[in-house]
Amino acid sequence: MYGSNAAAHYRAVRGQGVVAAASPTRLVQVAYDGVLSHLAIAQGCMARIRDNLPLAEVTKKCDAINKAVLLIGHLDECLDRERGGAVAENLHNLYQYVLARLTVANANNDVEALREAADLLRTVKSGWDQIAKDGW
Repeated sequence: MYGSNAAAHYRAVRGQGVVAAASPTRLVQVAYDGVLSHLAIAQGCMARIRDNLPLAEVTKKCDAINKAVLLIGHLDECLDRERGGAVAENLHNLYQYVLARLTVANANNDVEALREAADLLRTVKSGWDQIAKDGW
């Protein structure tokens, strides 16, 4: 029991250090990493749920999708739609679409809707990865 609590504490402290020292570009990358990680967890739960609806897997899937939704909401809130122009507006529209797809995925245990959302976010994340690589 102590070992798992210590490991969780270490991950939390390490994560705080990453965030505290991160550039704005890196923070966006970290948020996308978190979203995609939660969507992968939800997808795994969906694969195990299928027809028998084990409560633990349903709960875990819902928690993972909810965490992804919160992170996407945060990314959306951080958009500077005045200075960001069309790019910010397009990202906002994408986030709204992804949130709608995640709602469908969660309600219907729809793996394809979840994959579509994850694929769209991976595409955007690859752009942020390139920005970070170029030193912005």
